Amino acid sequence: MKARNLWLIIPWTLFVAAALAWIFYWNYLAGEAERRVHAWQFEQNASGATVEIGQVVRHGFPVFLRLELRDVRYAASRGGWRAETARADLNIDPLKPRHAILEAKAPIAITRANGAVTNVSADALIASVRMNGADALAEAGVEADNLVLDDPAQEGVLHAAKVVATVRPDARAAGEYQFAFDAQTITLPRPVRSFEAFGLDVARLRALIVVTHGALVMQSSPGDPLGPWRDGGGRMRFEALELNWGPLQTTGTGEGGLDAQRRLDGRLVLPVERPAPVLTAIANGPRIDSDARRALSLLAAGYVVTGNDITLDIGAHDGVLRIEGLPVRPLPPVY
Repeated sequence: MKARNLWLIIPWTLFVAAALAWIFYWNYLAGEAERRVHAWQFEQNASGATVEIGQVVRHGFPVFLRLELRDVRYAASRGGWRAETARADLNIDPLKPRHAILEAKAPIAITRANGAVTNVSADALIASVRMNGADALAEAGVEADNLVLDDPAQEGVLHAAKVVATVRPDARAAGEYQFAFDAQTITLPRPVRSFEAFGLDVARLRALIVVTHGALVMQSSPGDPLGPWRDGGGRMRFEALELNWGPLQTTGTGEGGLDAQRRLDGRLVLPVERPAPVLTAIANGPRIDSDARRALSLLAAGYVVTGNDITLDIGAHDGVLRIEGLPVRPLPPVY
């Protein structure tokens, strides 16, 4: 064979070899992804949960890898809740196999232990997980556009134009996790008790929270999902909390958790430049105690006269919600 013919054959041979290698790698990765899905399903079923996947279909060759999961149902081993959807797509970048993206392609129905159902839908609803090594979390997150939460048995629906939430280990302290949340243009399904006069429209809610003893959150017990976390000393530290809701525009800090009766326990410190409208709105709530209403109205009138700002202190202790030390209402258990 002449040398000049070799220069024509060798590139094509290398190309064919590379193409065959990529086909092998893509199918190996797809098979490994399916194996992990079924292994996770087996582990969950063995631990007491119930996972059903009607069918797994491969898509995306040659550039992408997407597993279409049809008729997915999940019933938790603890807590009594379950979720189901007609379709979810698992996307994996062949060049970054430890980064998985799960996209909901149909509404999700979540049923709680008491039988109440919440239907979750969105124009786009995507969850992602990125791992360090085999089992160490690097980052996980959820992003949604035009998110809607609808409980058919309750009045109204919750709508948010944009929601982004992420969780990652806190590099500053072992066992702690950073949770970031940002929701924009929110419409609440119904008024919030004690804050009815604030209205249903929340322009923005953004929070950066550090969760101590974060691993215990996953160790729920029957009927007491946050019990191990609370009993293990778990607390939340609000390093930043931005809220633009009705008369309130503030960025504050705080900390919180649950008491022994699983009621909220903590404190928020919220600087407010114009406190009079905020205090007036709280005082005008239909469920405010008459003494608290009178005291809040007097405080509001004073700030109208002085024009001073205020650092609003909101506390939850011993089952009572207090604003500037004034008891507003009792707090029931969270669950």
